[in-house]
Amino acid sequence: MHEETVTLARSDADGYEIALRRRFVGESATDELIVNGAFAMDSTRTSSEIALAEALGPTPGHILVGGLGLGFTAEHLLSTGASHLDIVELSGPLIEWAHQGLTPTLQKVANDPRVRIRHGDVAALLCGQPTIPGLFGPWDGICLDIDNGPDFLIHEDNARLYTPEGIRAALGHLNPGGRLAIWSQGPSKEFWFDLTSIDPNATERLIAVERGNRRMDYAVYTVHRPDSPR
Repeated sequence: MHEETVTLARSDADGYEIALRRRFVGESATDELIVNGAFAMDSTRTSSEIALAEALGPTPGHILVGGLGLGFTAEHLLSTGASHLDIVELSGPLIEWAHQGLTPTLQKVANDPRVRIRHGDVAALLCGQPTIPGLFGPWDGICLDIDNGPDFLIHEDNARLYTPEGIRAALGHLNPGGRLAIWSQGPSKEFWFDLTSIDPNATERLIAVERGNRRMDYAVYTVHRPDSPR
């Protein structure tokens, strides 16, 4: 069967390479996001991105999304009735490609009137660094897919967000009763221990994904802000 890969866009404007590709196999087409030459995500196996959105519950409300990716987490939140999405993305070019509509899902998210996409570092925002113009909390939920997880970091600056101090800082940006959901490339015992020490009702959901002959268990962690001060 004929296979062809086309690069839709590529940039290293933010100090690292990011590329959007479309792979054709016969009559089917798959969009892929590549970061620093390594596969990040594609449009065919999106169950973990959707699980991240589902972790915020059936009525999402006003949500902060850290990491645009290919837009599948944001799209699911919109489809389940989110009233407003604030999306913070580290890659300026990826935001431009979304507004240009280079993939159907990115176009749908960027054109939704409930969505604001901002260029910035969500880890810095949540950990108390200068705010991003036009972005205001608190939020009803926060979902983060900004790195591979606490044990597989691509950007070392994100390490602070996976510490107990970083998690508590992020919870401080939620309304009482709000949820924080974090995507990870795999389960992390140390991270799970830290989360349950903060919230005994924290959850860990594993999502099995098959890629070729490999099975990967992605993880989605959810932590709650108490309804009232303890």
